[in-house]
Amino acid sequence: PDLPMIVIACHLDSWDLGTGAVDDGAGCAIISAAAKHVMENGTPKRTIRLLWAGAEEVGVYGGKAYADKHKDTPHAVAMESDFGADRIWQVNFNLPKSASSLADEISASFAPLGIARGRKEAGEGADIGAIVAAQKLAVIDLSQDGTRYFSLHHTPDDTLDKIDPEQLRQNVAAWTSTLMLLSQYEGDLSPE
Repeated sequence: PDLPMIVIACHLDSWDLGTGAVDDGAGCAIISAAAKHVMENGTPKRTIRLLWAGAEEVGVYGGKAYADKHKDTPHAVAMESDFGADRIWQVNFNLPKSASSLADEISASFAPLGIARGRKEAGEGADIGAIVAAQKLAVIDLSQDGTRYFSLHHTPDDTLDKIDPEQLRQNVAAWTSTLMLLSQYEGDLSPE
């Protein structure tokens, strides 16, 4: 039987003062690169759908439109990259207890990347909020370092030269590892 899909999201629009490289072109690059790496390593057992939402900055209309159109399409997990491109430092989960081995495996894969397991429940982001609410989906949150984010976000300084390639690589590696494990997981992922 077909397993419910994974939706990973970002948004394409930017604030009017900047180019949107940090908010949120980087997020679209991160999720796209990670999904490509997964596909290059074989066929996942779950579909990975990329949601490049529009109109987040003016009312989250893209995420809402996606949820309206796909409210009856089975999803399992939603994830979002919308906090720049700096390194991921923590992961939080909203998975059922029955999937604790998956959370453990994802967390263990992060040891070489310097990512800690958080103690709070993952929350949803703007672009996935509507589909998470509509289907009560599980969420995995890869928390990025926000030290520089608010100095760049919604300013004329939101430009490509502010993206640190080394931190971007770590981010893509974490997303790739998560998606590799998540897309092969056949158990139930419905939150309790």
